[in-house]
Amino acid sequence: MNYIPAIYFSVLTLVLAKKRGIDASTYISLLYALTSILAVGIDVMGLNPNLVSFASLLPTILYCLFLTLFIIPVAIVDVNSYEGLIFRHKKFVRGLIFVYFFSFVSYLLAYFGDLQFILSYGDFGELKQLVYEGDAYQLKKYPGPIELILFPVRIIVNSSVLMIFVFFFNITYLKEKWWINAMAIVSSTSVIIVGMLNIDRSTTFFWVLLLGLSVATFWNQMSTKIKSTAIGFSSVLILASATYAMSVTKDRFEERDGGSEGGIVMYLGQPYYHFCEIWDYYPAPDGITTKSLFPTFHKYVLKDYEGGTAYQVEMGLKSNMDLGVFYTHLGSFMLSAGNFGPFMITTVFVLLFYFVFKDTEIESTLDGKKIRCFPFEKILMMYFLLCIPVVGSISYYYDNFYVETVTYVIIILLFNIEEKEEQTIKMTPRV
Repeated sequence: MNYIPAIYFSVLTLVLAKKRGIDASTYISLLYALTSILAVGIDVMGLNPNLVSFASLLPTILYCLFLTLFIIPVAIVDVNSYEGLIFRHKKFVRGLIFVYFFSFVSYLLAYFGDLQFILSYGDFGELKQLVYEGDAYQLKKYPGPIELILFPVRIIVNSSVLMIFVFFFNITYLKEKWWINAMAIVSSTSVIIVGMLNIDRSTTFFWVLLLGLSVATFWNQMSTKIKSTAIGFSSVLILASATYAMSVTKDRFEERDGGSEGGIVMYLGQPYYHFCEIWDYYPAPDGITTKSLFPTFHKYVLKDYEGGTAYQVEMGLKSNMDLGVFYTHLGSFMLSAGNFGPFMITTVFVLLFYFVFKDTEIESTLDGKKIRCFPFEKILMMYFLLCIPVVGSISYYYDNFYVETVTYVIIILLFNIEEKEEQTIKMTPRV
């Protein structure tokens, strides 16, 4: 049974790659092929026979079906089929870069001592266990006025992966100054620092996953020189991130069967099995709610939700189940809405894609010729939407209150701030 997703998504990835080359739809399919193959690895390596036993036919079929519905809209809205790009947010994008870079510097300076302590502690496993026991390391507290500055900074750094998108957009389409591009990519790593301070590998994996999404999104429009630069620069950052992630994994899993290698396989291969487990056995103690769909509203307005991890623990106790750690974004919605959850998020995703991109094409003139153009704001909206299935290969991205809030604010500003200067940038349409 557990071979079905691995075979299905591998075949789907090959079909998309042959037809479309490297793009967002191929990349998303590849992610699920890899996590499905690692799910098979859990079985082959004998890492957790009890977990493997949860694989069953109906949830397996639904798993493949739901995830395919997250790939099809991306394949239909083909950005690379357009001849040009309309860009009228240069000052806005620059402003975002400066805000995120200021937040990066402020956060790093404020918590450098804490970061130094954690990295030199020597046992990430012990520190993480303290987090699970509710006795996590507490960050340094500052006087009131400084805390007022750090409060928005802590919100912003959680969403810093947006700067990966901005970096690749800049080097692909704009002749932006090198130091501005450097500020963008450096500030994107703020979320990795957040993860380090929380002894959490997840944010590092999210950063890597969304780096891959940005590369795949712009790949067909990059020049050969930019591709080489992007790959080299990204490789250095990924290697540094992977070193940290492996260090945490080694400390937490080196004493278990399979060692740290088995830990990585378990970490990334478990979502499929937990999806099956939750679908077949989870009694949905809360019934059908929108806690996963509108986490910030439920936390601050209805005050009945404290976040994904806390909710997972609460539902585990109420259902008397070990819900695991990761179960894809589909599983996250099942925790708050039962088996209706995957239908909820899939329907919302497909409808958003339809309404956002149904009237996308803009006609513009470049070099005396009328061309079909795609607006920048729609590419950014696509990025926000694709964060769901990309990060969803592990967990639900917008379960983070800070990320959800910042995303809403940026979308509101994006569609209400239009600058007088408008650029029509030439694109190479897919043949």
